[in-house]
Amino acid sequence: ILETEPEPTDILPVRQAKKWYGACMDKEEREKRGIKPIESILMQTGGWPLAMDLVEWSEDDFSWQDVERNYFYITGEFTFYILEPTWIYNGERSVNKIG
Repeated sequence: ILETEPEPTDILPVRQAKKWYGACMDKEEREKRGIKPIESILMQTGGWPLAMDLVEWSEDDFSWQDVERNYFYITGEFTFYILEPTWIYNGERSVNKIG
C-alpha cells in the first residue's frame, strides 16, 4: 500500500503515510539534501554545542527555555521534563495538579 502513489480517493492518513514513506525511501533525495534539514532545525534552536566550534556557540543567545519551546513546537513533546496532570479531589472539588 505505502509503495504506491497517493490517490485522491485515499483517506488523509493513508495519503500522509504514503508521502512520508516515499520521502524516507528516496535515497537519492536524502543524499542530495544531506544533513541540511537537521542542521537547519538545530540552528533555529540555538545550535548543538557538542558539534559546534566554541566561537559559534553563545549560551547567551538562547535560554534553555527557548530551546525547550522550540523542540516542543517541532516534536509536540517536552525535552527536559514531563508534565503529568493528576486529578485530586479535596472533598469539595476536583483540582488538576501538574508536577
